[in-house]
Amino acid sequence: MSRSLLRRLTAAAGLLALSATAAFAAVAPAQAVTLPGNIDSTIDRTLTIHKFALGPGNGQQIGTGAEVPVSGVPLSGATFTAALVQGVDLTTPAGWTQVSALTPAAAASRVTVADTYTATTGANGVATFNGGDTMPIGLYLVTETVLPAEATNPAAPFLVTLPFPTGPGGAPSNQWIYDVHVYPKNAVTALTKTRVPAPANSVEARNPDLVRWEIELDVPILAAGEALENFTLTDTLPVELEYLATGPTGVAPTGVTVENAAGAFTPFVAGTDYTITYDATTRAATLDFTPAGLTRLTGFQDGDVTFSVLTRAVSIPANGIITNTATGAVNDATQSVTGSTPIGQLTVFAFQGENGVRTPLAGAEYQVFLNQNDATLGQNPIVINGVSSWTTGATGFVAIPIITPGNYYVREVTPPAGFQLPTPSQIQTQVVAGPSSTTAPVQNYVEFEHDQVPAFALPLTGSDGGLWFTLAGVALLTTGLGVGIVASRRRSVRAKASTVAPAAA
Repeated sequence: MSRSLLRRLTAAAGLLALSATAAFAAVAPAQAVTLPGNIDSTIDRTLTIHKFALGPGNGQQIGTGAEVPVSGVPLSGATFTAALVQGVDLTTPAGWTQVSALTPAAAASRVTVADTYTATTGANGVATFNGGDTMPIGLYLVTETVLPAEATNPAAPFLVTLPFPTGPGGAPSNQWIYDVHVYPKNAVTALTKTRVPAPANSVEARNPDLVRWEIELDVPILAAGEALENFTLTDTLPVELEYLATGPTGVAPTGVTVENAAGAFTPFVAGTDYTITYDATTRAATLDFTPAGLTRLTGFQDGDVTFSVLTRAVSIPANGIITNTATGAVNDATQSVTGSTPIGQLTVFAFQGENGVRTPLAGAEYQVFLNQNDATLGQNPIVINGVSSWTTGATGFVAIPIITPGNYYVREVTPPAGFQLPTPSQIQTQVVAGPSSTTAPVQNYVEFEHDQVPAFALPLTGSDGGLWFTLAGVALLTTGLGVGIVASRRRSVRAKASTVAPAAA
């Protein structure tokens, strides 16, 4: 799965200037003022923060106070305070003894607002304290007070001196750095939300009122000693959507997948590793990892979690675009992202046209199909909330209420009583975002014109009919006369036979 550079460099927390957590990528020749000998109070002292997302390619070396090239994604919007630790005099050996014994926690009780400086990182991830003007010689406690939007943890507080010693092992060794650079880093994670199209001709596609969202959140790379304290994804649904834990048979339910940095998926178990809940009042579907799941998830750093949320569209906004918001929370960081999807409908009109007048027809039944072959065979019609056919009412109209935009085939399967199936009986149409319109611009609308069934023969009436009845009467009279003549002749023959017979005897 492709990721942006930021997502691939999801990372963990802060690096100290004086300890092993102040990490650099590599040592390079210093750009700052670096001089040997005693501390020179006449040389200006500055402190510069370089803020990056910690990733696999950085944070591997101890900070030296020098400016060095560091790979990674700069983070803007991080605010730091540098507070002068009171009672530490770096011009005396006792002051340096104090430095070696102090911790950030202990130093926090020895700072004042009056001697505190603030700086915020810009687009390049750089913040310079005091606007670049000189700062007093001393020991400073540096704390991240505002996190970048994508950060999951603040950088750990750290101590730094101005100026900063390179020490006997430095390069150069035993010198003072007056322009000090530090590189604290954050755990960051990227949140995305997308509408996922159903596979072509799948059961899910044949239920075009279903809307599936995928909310994806990276598992951050953690610094040593850090842990995942919480990992939650929440999808807050608008009124146009209803949540479905499960869908129709053949449609995957709402669920979770976890992928490692190499792109391999590993099953996590519902109820054991995570829970999915839905609050009907807040309309929020929430994925929350359990303590056991968080422990497992720690092994998937630089991977990602995908929350697949199945919903059904139940109404159409005026602009045809459904928008909803997802939130991701990892440790101290919370992010929100908005996703949107188009939704439409389809209206069918059945009518009889005669002399320019359209008479609406009730009782015409329609089905809708994803492809022409299914429409021709009358198989695999689409289903909207369990309904697969729609019949026109007295107005001649019927709406197929909620449909994902795309190309469809509408087929009339039963004509109104007394009417023939129209020719053609199926029409290809395109559904776009928004409701139906029968006026310009016409959209999401198809119509079928009907002819009555053919007339069948009835008895003829009127003047021509009287003539035929007269002719029929004459024919019958003639037939009757013919029959009478035949009968009379037969009687005559019988009488003659009766007279001749005795003579012959």
